[in-house]
Amino acid sequence: MTVSLTNTSRRCLVFVLAHETYCKALGECRCDVEEGRRARRTAKSLTLASDVTSPALDDAVLTIPEVVRAVKRGDLSVKRHVPERPLPALVATKAPTTTSLAEVTRPDVKAKKNKRGAS
Repeated sequence: MTVSLTNTSRRCLVFVLAHETYCKALGECRCDVEEGRRARRTAKSLTLASDVTSPALDDAVLTIPEVVRAVKRGDLSVKRHVPERPLPALVATKAPTTTSLAEVTRPDVKAKKNKRGAS
């Protein structure tokens, strides 16, 4: 599932997507890896200017403690994107026919019509 974060504060917010929390919750590493003899991971970050909404992000971003605190303070609002369910395929069928209860219980006997006022 994905979410969008909206900065509702009046200042720029920056969140570090730390490997220990974000990548572990995501199940894969999204850090930048530097080239060279000592390959090091550099965590990515999410920067939101005032009144800006992020693009769709994985819900693993909600495991970052700074994001959780900002949501509780009211500096961020969260909108969940729920995937739409696929509509069932329509099957072409013959129009349904209606049968009365009398035809179902005793098809050889026709149902009597009630007269006005009769119960």
